[in-house]
Amino acid sequence: MACILLVNSGAARSFPRTPRGPSAETARPGRRTHVSCEVCGVSVSLRAVSGETSQIGRYRLLSVLGRGGMGTVHLAEDPAGQRVAVKVINPELSQYEQFRMRFRREADAAQRVRRFCTAAVIEAALDGDQLYVVTEYVPGPNLEEAVRRSGPLRGSSLDALAVSVATALTAIHGAGVVHRDLKPSNVLLSPVGPRVIDFGIARALDTLGGVTGTGELVGTPRYMAPEVLRGDPVSPACDVFSWGCLVAYAASGRAPFGGDTLPAIVYQVLNTEPNLAEVDPGLRELVGAALRKDPAMRPTAQQLLDQLVGRSAVPEQAAQTVQVAWQQATAAYTSVQRPPRKNPTKLIAGVAAAAALLVAGAVTTWVLVSPGGPPDDLGVLYREDFTQTSSGWDGTYDPDVTTSYGYRSDGTYGLDAESLTGQRRAKAPIPFLIATPTDTPDPSATPTPMLPASVVVSVTAEVKSHTGSGEYGVYCHDIDDDDAYYEFVLDTAGKARIRRVVDGAGGELASPVQVDGLPGKARVVASCEQAGSAVRLTMWVNGEQVHQVEDPNGLANGYVGLFARTPKDGRSVLKTAFDDFELRGQKQP
Repeated sequence: MACILLVNSGAARSFPRTPRGPSAETARPGRRTHVSCEVCGVSVSLRAVSGETSQIGRYRLLSVLGRGGMGTVHLAEDPAGQRVAVKVINPELSQYEQFRMRFRREADAAQRVRRFCTAAVIEAALDGDQLYVVTEYVPGPNLEEAVRRSGPLRGSSLDALAVSVATALTAIHGAGVVHRDLKPSNVLLSPVGPRVIDFGIARALDTLGGVTGTGELVGTPRYMAPEVLRGDPVSPACDVFSWGCLVAYAASGRAPFGGDTLPAIVYQVLNTEPNLAEVDPGLRELVGAALRKDPAMRPTAQQLLDQLVGRSAVPEQAAQTVQVAWQQATAAYTSVQRPPRKNPTKLIAGVAAAAALLVAGAVTTWVLVSPGGPPDDLGVLYREDFTQTSSGWDGTYDPDVTTSYGYRSDGTYGLDAESLTGQRRAKAPIPFLIATPTDTPDPSATPTPMLPASVVVSVTAEVKSHTGSGEYGVYCHDIDDDDAYYEFVLDTAGKARIRRVVDGAGGELASPVQVDGLPGKARVVASCEQAGSAVRLTMWVNGEQVHQVEDPNGLANGYVGLFARTPKDGRSVLKTAFDDFELRGQKQP
């Protein structure tokens, strides 16, 4: 639990305040909420973002996900309708010029953190009166909620958590960032594995001597390293200490240092040994090393990772490994299974076995795509050049209206999008079923074949004109309700990405990359390859591979098609044309 100590707004402060125009009381809308600290019972008050606020920057706020020492976290939606998390920094903090300077530096660094077992930082508002950070939205409970609801993690579930968080710290520290506030509520249990959130930004508070403008101590004492409690400089070693506390909590349901009051907790962290009795024997020694009082004696995050997986590990490999182990060991999204305690033979045996399966799968399971250009040895399942308007696609394009869709007179298929509608989609009329029919078939009818589980979709896409910004491309695995599918996206800024959309919320599986020649005409090829429950997605643009990513908790097989989209900003218009659509795959016998 977090201990929040606040001094009333009228109390004296021990550090200088740099004025920024009118005072917070008159310049910033908001309200004060009184709360009590669960540890020491101190009554506190803080200013929150106004409940009437529905928009910040280009993001529409939908609901409050949580509040903390630095600010309020909102579930929000970007102009394209994709869900994100927006952390709005408390107005009291942004009054201090030193804090703002450090916030800008730390936010810039956080955006450089590679997306391995973390919720990526998408954007940060670094200037102006209101500071905020936008991150990828990660569905799922946090570790604290999961343990409270379902009990401690055991066996390979605990192993996968330990590897995930160590992988995240390796990526975070590799970008020159220190998390500073790693704790169970800052680890989300997503469908594809644990994700560390809220990294780096809390370090900006060091400029205020470890307290906020209201006298608030930021951090959770039960998970803070001794040197942090003593006021010594923060280093990556403090995150390693917090990793040890977090793994011990996940294994037992309680922090390794006891105490019912703040002074008692601080004393325990500074002077006593941690209680690791319920940590799996295979993990206990490494967790104990992470919890050494002397930061110089602790392993680094990379050393944690190497020890956990039994070899020299890079974050990319570890992230893939842990996704497989996590899916095998836990129920996605909402629950944590509790398998029997494993024998302590080799450290993280379950994760190592998952790694072996992953390597074997790369050789024997993924059969469609090999290194190089798009596959050209697959049978054609469906092809359309849009020269005949009776081939089953919807609409006839009308160039005299603002936006339209359908067959164009030049032998292409048009999809226009504008800010009021936001998105247009066109499902390909392929002659295949995506699921076995439940009705009794007509014995005299020719049966409709099933769509192969692995297909390659290709199309020539061209932006005819655009105002503002927009996205366009192809999709696969749409199960006919438009709520779950994969997108292979090009945008008017010339970038390409792969996105997974579930229940209207999109998460990028591959970071955007710049592609030469866009937004001109481009040949887009997308491979959607299924093996068991996993899906591997590969994207080529003009013959060059730009992305390949694996989703171990893959979406079910589904329809394919085209899309065009603009943000709902009141001004954007995108006009696209598609040609030579093709679907390839291995025909079912």
